[in-house]
Amino acid sequence: MLTISEVAAKFKISNRQVHDMVNYGYLNVANVYRRGNYGISYLFSENELNRLDIYSILAEIQEKKKQHIYYRANPLKFRNLINALNYYERFLANIEYQPEREVLQTAFYLFHLNHYAKTYKEQSNELYSLKNNVLKKMYQENSPIINTCYLIGPDRKKIFLCEDCKDSARSARMSFVEYVKKGYYCPKCYIQSIEKEYYSLLEFKIDAADYRFTFHLPRSSAIRWMGEIDNLPQGNRQANRYDDKMYLYGRPVSRTEERVFPLPVVKEFLCKYLDL
Repeated sequence: MLTISEVAAKFKISNRQVHDMVNYGYLNVANVYRRGNYGISYLFSENELNRLDIYSILAEIQEKKKQHIYYRANPLKFRNLINALNYYERFLANIEYQPEREVLQTAFYLFHLNHYAKTYKEQSNELYSLKNNVLKKMYQENSPIINTCYLIGPDRKKIFLCEDCKDSARSARMSFVEYVKKGYYCPKCYIQSIEKEYYSLLEFKIDAADYRFTFHLPRSSAIRWMGEIDNLPQGNRQANRYDDKMYLYGRPVSRTEERVFPLPVVKEFLCKYLDL
């Protein structure tokens, strides 16, 4: 692992140029540590650095700057990073002597993993699989502090447009699939139920030591290891659009979270929890 200064020295570039590679998304932060009262420092993987064409990247960044193409958001406020790190340190201090310490710290990292899965679609299958396995272990080992609810969702459906709607779709120069997804179909269209309660969720609420975390898993994932779910408390899952995006809970990861809790660190902690 190398610090910003060590990266700069290795490639004979400035610290500012290292920051630029991070800010423009070319270089990932592999870890974060606190330097006493002097703030936080980033660490970078030497293996990743050796795979990058540093000087080509810097040339691309310089060209973007000439074209006034800046990175995706305003520069991060250092105060936000410190506040996030301070919160985590207070969290660890508050749960230090709690019997639920392990499950709460795991839930904290799982909370961030969920945000990464919403952000990086190309890794979502891997991250959601990790989430599923972590929740399985947490539930099986800590069921007294995990309240579980079955949120009943709509069936998976296939919609066959009537002739009038087909004509309307053609007139609008839309495919039938696009027409259905936009919700333009009418009561005369035939709706076939393909899989009952396909969009149902299992909700897991962890409540201990004045901290609360809520996670969701698709019914099809959770039922593989939960078994019988009919006796669980039930609720209704709200939905008002055809598009599957309505079934995504949570939010994308923030830039501050990415810096203070990098994805490699989150995955490493959760894999260690699973003894992987």
